[in-house]
Amino acid sequence: MLKILQKEGVLKHLVVAGSWCLYFYQFYFEKQQPIASLRTRDVDFLIPEPSSIKLKINLPDLLKDLGFVTDFRGEEGYIRLIHPEFFIEFLVPEKGRSFAKTFPLPQLGMNAQALRFMDILYLETITLKVQGVKIKLPHPACFLLHKIIIYTRRPEVEKRAKEIEQINRMLDFLTKEDEFHSLKMVFLKLHKKWRIRVINNLKNLNKKEIIDILQ
Repeated sequence: MLKILQKEGVLKHLVVAGSWCLYFYQFYFEKQQPIASLRTRDVDFLIPEPSSIKLKINLPDLLKDLGFVTDFRGEEGYIRLIHPEFFIEFLVPEKGRSFAKTFPLPQLGMNAQALRFMDILYLETITLKVQGVKIKLPHPACFLLHKIIIYTRRPEVEKRAKEIEQINRMLDFLTKEDEFHSLKMVFLKLHKKWRIRVINNLKNLNKKEIIDILQ
């Protein structure tokens, strides 16, 4: 699937989001094991700048031969591509309070779901090559700060617990990799309201030592 996206010129416009980042980080940092075995069947692709895509293809048709079928989700009918092993969803940053939750992507024959705080994931990105495929990921510091902000927005107890587990795993990882300087660098790039939210959520998690690093 990734090879097809790369061949068609789509992959360079995408940033892998969600828990699959934890799997791919092992290749970038040359680890023997993934940071956490928390992968899901959902593969989320963030499109930071939809207007930069100048293609004219139909992704559902391109991936049909691999066993993907089109599924329409929610009241606004955003598209998810379903495979027996994976669900592919496309995300875009939500812009403004009145921004529609479904964002059209006619150049891909798709649409995407618009979500808040996605901007954080592409403040700093890293690129790695896996089996000949170039994949773009959020820098681990961006991934972590995004998780810290959104975990309180999860109403389901199970999903919130999963987010907290990922936060703890990433904090441990950044400690071992001596990457806390990156965390502060990205933190300072956030909107002031978002920085306040990060600090408040870290207080809720009793992470005073991390607050001291950021302030």
